Amino acid sequence: MSQLFEIIIKENEKLKLLEDSGKVYNKIFDYLKEDYNIHELKISFRSQNQDRVLFESTKELDLSYQISLTFPQSQNSEVMYLITAKNEENRKEIEHTLFSIKLTLQIFSQSLYNKYLEKSISELSLIDQVTGSYNRTYLDNYAHNLLSLSQREQKKIGFLKIGIDQFKAVIDEFDYAIGDKVLKTLADTLNENVRTSDIVIKIDSDEFLVILLNIVNEDNAIMISEKIINNFSKKEVLVNPQTEQALKKTVCSGISIYPDDASDIDEIIRNADIALYEARNKGRSQTFKYNKEETNTIDFF
Repeated sequence: MSQLFEIIIKENEKLKLLEDSGKVYNKIFDYLKEDYNIHELKISFRSQNQDRVLFESTKELDLSYQISLTFPQSQNSEVMYLITAKNEENRKEIEHTLFSIKLTLQIFSQSLYNKYLEKSISELSLIDQVTGSYNRTYLDNYAHNLLSLSQREQKKIGFLKIGIDQFKAVIDEFDYAIGDKVLKTLADTLNENVRTSDIVIKIDSDEFLVILLNIVNEDNAIMISEKIINNFSKKEVLVNPQTEQALKKTVCSGISIYPDDASDIDEIIRNADIALYEARNKGRSQTFKYNKEETNTIDFF
């Protein structure tokens, strides 16, 4: 018994070292398959009566020879395993070792649960790790609320799509670390030139979305856009501390205004994309305010 416990603990320590939750699930399946001759495995997580399948070794489980095991992890959550045998003989073999399997999965479940929580927190994280700005998840979850609030207060919102000119050239000439420095410098510049009530979102590899709340008209958005473009062009990104080599970059900006240019979030952002496309066509350090008459021939799809 003590020897079995030590073996399980050692295997569990290996699980903890795996960063990818998918590898954790596969490791559990391989262990059960090798040591206890199980045929197939399904792992699910239940929270507040909602089930989420984490792992399935096959989509076609034979329910004729199944064994179900559940391990509570908190007051409202539990990890569930559906073990499938190949045939009746195999099912009896598994049942003969069921005590060891239960002990194994009881210990493994805590590590699995922790990995699940880590993945869930990562998926729900609203902050871009490189720039410290909000990320696309924030936009997807909260932007609709901003439009509703603007409607009630009868205020306009400016959407500025900011893109770095020739950003790929930075990666090609230097590396991703320098690229990250450029992104961080731009994020800092954006925050320096907007109000604390405005929102800066890292929306793509080299693009940001600045949401200007409660603006009077499009002139306010254009003025802030030009201010950002001008101030960022003066920033220096240190490339080589020894030689003091520094890099300067420029940005373009596309502007759309809610509710003047669109009535929903997808359309307003698409219009900002179109405006950024037009700005970049004009050259470096350019800004362009969306205008349906001037841009209605553009099709990104």
